[in-house]
Amino acid sequence: MSIRTDILGAVAAVALLGAGPTVAQDYAFQGFATSDAMNQMHAAMRDSMMSSGDGSASSARGAAPRALAAPSGGVVRTTYRASPAVSTRVRSQFAEFVGRNSGREAEQRVRSVLTNGDPIGSWSGIVRSDGLRAGDVADAMAAYWVMNWVIANQGDNNRTQTLAVRDQVRRSIAGGPVARLDDAGRQEMAEVLMLNFLVQHAAYVDAMQRGDDAMARRLGDAAVTRFRNEMGVDLRQLRLTNAGLTPA
Repeated sequence: MSIRTDILGAVAAVALLGAGPTVAQDYAFQGFATSDAMNQMHAAMRDSMMSSGDGSASSARGAAPRALAAPSGGVVRTTYRASPAVSTRVRSQFAEFVGRNSGREAEQRVRSVLTNGDPIGSWSGIVRSDGLRAGDVADAMAAYWVMNWVIANQGDNNRTQTLAVRDQVRRSIAGGPVARLDDAGRQEMAEVLMLNFLVQHAAYVDAMQRGDDAMARRLGDAAVTRFRNEMGVDLRQLRLTNAGLTPA
């Protein structure tokens, strides 16, 4: 993931922010039709990562997670046929969310950038070298998890590691609520993840390019807090390996 060098993607996303790079670090998924499925998806990954060797769950949320296990249910479809109408709705809801958190002026700037720009193209340009692509909710979720791990640990990633995380995501999806979503639901979830990814990527790249170590640490702490609160996972107790995310 071109976390340190993709300035074009970073500039596009900083413009999307409207109110500066730190404002959107806690943007969440509430307000979208798939928010419940999203929360359950993260919970399934958390529970799988935190399960011990004997299958029991860890008693402490945020404790060092175990390796992801593949739940039963087999292979499920994670791709979708994108609809412009779904993209329009997601971007409008995202701009409204910005407005509720950052004010009307920020909402208007974000709405203009999302209407006139190509956020999915920007996302694709950032993650392409890692083998990820638009049109697959597993790719979008893998990019989101890897990005937050990188920010939390000021680390780096490669294609093999990222694709391994995507495989973990696909196994966790099997049998869960995401597997029952239709094309529109999968697209909505993926594009919400992409927009959040762009915001977080922009903030981190901006800090790294300016050599602002204090800001980079604050963004890392925010990523840790976000994942601990929303998923019950401590990103700093994970390693990113060729097998995916594993206990540190």
